[in-house]
Amino acid sequence: MEYVKNEFNSDVCIVGAGPAGMLLGLLLAKQGLEIIVLEQNPDFHREYRGEITQPRFVQLMKQLNLLDFIESHDHVKIPEVTVFHQNKEIMNLKFNTLIEDESYCARLTQPTLLAALLNKAKQYPNFKLLFNTKVKNLLKENEKVVGVHAQAKYGDQINFIADEVFEGDLKIHARVTVGVDGRNSTIEKLGNFELDLDYYDNDLLWFSFEKPESWDYNIYHFYFQKNYNYLFLPKLGGYIQCGVSLTKGEYQKIKKEGIDSFKEKIVEDMPILADYFEQVHDFKSFVLLLCRMRYIREWAKDGCLLIGDAAHCVTPWGAVGSTLAMGTAVIAADVIYKGFKNNDLSLETLKQVQRRRHEEVKLIQNLQQTLEKFLTRDPIKKDLAPIIFNLATKMPDVTKVYKNLFTREKPLDIDEAFIFHDEKKPEPSNVS
Repeated sequence: MEYVKNEFNSDVCIVGAGPAGMLLGLLLAKQGLEIIVLEQNPDFHREYRGEITQPRFVQLMKQLNLLDFIESHDHVKIPEVTVFHQNKEIMNLKFNTLIEDESYCARLTQPTLLAALLNKAKQYPNFKLLFNTKVKNLLKENEKVVGVHAQAKYGDQINFIADEVFEGDLKIHARVTVGVDGRNSTIEKLGNFELDLDYYDNDLLWFSFEKPESWDYNIYHFYFQKNYNYLFLPKLGGYIQCGVSLTKGEYQKIKKEGIDSFKEKIVEDMPILADYFEQVHDFKSFVLLLCRMRYIREWAKDGCLLIGDAAHCVTPWGAVGSTLAMGTAVIAADVIYKGFKNNDLSLETLKQVQRRRHEEVKLIQNLQQTLEKFLTRDPIKKDLAPIIFNLATKMPDVTKVYKNLFTREKPLDIDEAFIFHDEKKPEPSNVS
């Protein structure tokens, strides 16, 4: 087994192998650039993280000619959203009323999506992916970022050179370093990027249960109920994923009151969950996700760029986060590719990514803040919220709001070099 030297060069170093990082790496590798993607986790396993993609994701994959390839992997199509108040339907939104084609959400587990993108990237020997590799510091020349210092542990590595292993201290020199490492971004902290927005009022408590026979599987359900509000999504393998909407800090109070009290309130709201909760005896089945919205004031510094949740984290409401991040990844690929072509990777060039994405990101964040006002559990407002929501859905302008949230009016303005024209579909990857 041969170990490589601890210091080497790459055109682009991408930190974070989530959907945006993997898509960015794939698109740049397609252009012949030397790409290395670093992922601190040992594999692609993710749960309750960006598993619903909106029609705008379907539109994007179709634009890149990747839709058939992505949908050759296990997925569920969700054509509509239904909202209930005390078990009475108050709204039904069919996506084909917003857009004729690509009128559905696509449910893929994140490991499935990431493995699909990796499988496509395996066509390019200039693409490397290192798991178990954590960035410790940024490499700098004066104030310019020129790469990263990382610590690699032995694990699955995709580098396409037989018996080559990356392990220990690594210095990766890169003309561009891109932080795509999530809402708790290491690159953001190391690069001293400044926050412009940090909004946090609510949480979602996730759990999954086997689909009851009477459940309409391929629908996105939302319930305003007596004790809590609930979001239900189809999950692969015959399961349903449920998110319980909580105010910030409410989960700690629930845990103090105990599991029996919590179960009683949920079953009162949703009797269909009674059989599942008979088997629940503690809080181990639940995963808390903070509904935190963030926006970095300036996404770029000399030699370094933040994208995805590292730059513009949105809340889970509308399930638009991963789709929005991948849209930014495509624009970042376009900017970086043209920067290499023109031999101009200056700070002004990298700033183009934010300029081109700011309007859409802010549109989504503003819509989410408005949406969260309807999801409040404030004692005074919680009974009014579904009534206001019901009335609002009947207003003419609301259809436009939904269209802006779920779809893209026109394709992204990118170079045609990013369109995949090959018809051959690689075998599904077994990397997970």
